[in-house]
Amino acid sequence: MTDYEEQLKNYLKNLPSPNIAIIGLTGVGKSSLINGIFGTNMATTGSALPTTTKYYPYPLKLDEKERLFKKTLLNVYDSPGYEPGLGDDFMKETFNFLEDKSRLGKEEQIHIVWYIISASAARLTQADKDIIDKINENNIPAIIVLSKCDIAKQEQKDEIKNAIAAAKFSKVYEIVEVIADPLTLPNGEKICKPSGMKELVNLTTDKLPDKIFKDAFIAAQTVDLKPKKELAWQYISEASWTCFAVGALPIPLTAPTSAVAALGYMYNRIIIVYGHTNLKLLQAISGITLGGMFMLFVDGVIDLFSSMLGISILTGGAAATFTAISGMAFTNTCERLAIGELTDTVNDIQPKLREIFKEEFEKLSTIRISTRNDLDKVGRDFIDN
Repeated sequence: MTDYEEQLKNYLKNLPSPNIAIIGLTGVGKSSLINGIFGTNMATTGSALPTTTKYYPYPLKLDEKERLFKKTLLNVYDSPGYEPGLGDDFMKETFNFLEDKSRLGKEEQIHIVWYIISASAARLTQADKDIIDKINENNIPAIIVLSKCDIAKQEQKDEIKNAIAAAKFSKVYEIVEVIADPLTLPNGEKICKPSGMKELVNLTTDKLPDKIFKDAFIAAQTVDLKPKKELAWQYISEASWTCFAVGALPIPLTAPTSAVAALGYMYNRIIIVYGHTNLKLLQAISGITLGGMFMLFVDGVIDLFSSMLGISILTGGAAATFTAISGMAFTNTCERLAIGELTDTVNDIQPKLREIFKEEFEKLSTIRISTRNDLDKVGRDFIDN
């Protein structure tokens, strides 16, 4: 096992998985929402049955086929099936679930609830109120999701919002209107585009109680690339700033050991951020092993850096510039994969990864970093494209 692989496995081992509870009536669109947010069929749409009696966790793995990372990124607890008028068992099970989880340690608690209400129902039931009050009692952050907004009238949505306001819950709840799986017309067309999921992702990220839980959630979601890019920049910035320490001992570019180590730190985390978004990226990486993947970009990039930037000694500023450009180029490469630019086979992707990386590196080659302010400005420009 290479040092890079060891670094990645250690990071994954210590990355706790946030727990999200999805609570709502049968048929309100929980499965469609789960699949839409995380880009996977971990919940079979339409399969929730009222006879289900327990909260079932779907462990969302970075690679569904487990070829590379056997790591659960987050756990999504789907509520039991519940039909109006048959809610005693559902209420009991929900109350017990929330209370039992609240007694556990930090990593096993429910970290956020998505409470799903069908917008077309146009009402807040007593059961809804009781469950939200119980969520309050257990101090769990929650977001109320109005689902199926494509088939609801504005007055129906307003009626629910007014009912939520009138309930005067002890905590303020964010309300998000979501269309996860728009209604399909007889000709096969959707009546509208999916919406609201990016807002739900951003609110969830804000409300999760710990940064490390936020990181895992950002990696797991597939609907919004901007949070991924912001997280990738955090890793790039950390590695680049660390490289300023190299300045005291100038190192020839033929052996920039500190900078290459920084690349390993960045790459393994950026892989996690983007890996679940595009399975082909994982396939391409797993086909050459993690160590080989790092060398796919490190090999030759030093000469690329030297020829483009005209630098032969890796001083502190040059090391930071080298690391930042490499990290941004790698992030842009992953992002281009994530939005589906490559549709080829895995064998075809690997050489194209080199081509795209070189192209992105060249675009960034005019950047120079001498101070922390330089690095911060580069980061702002990078995130804003």
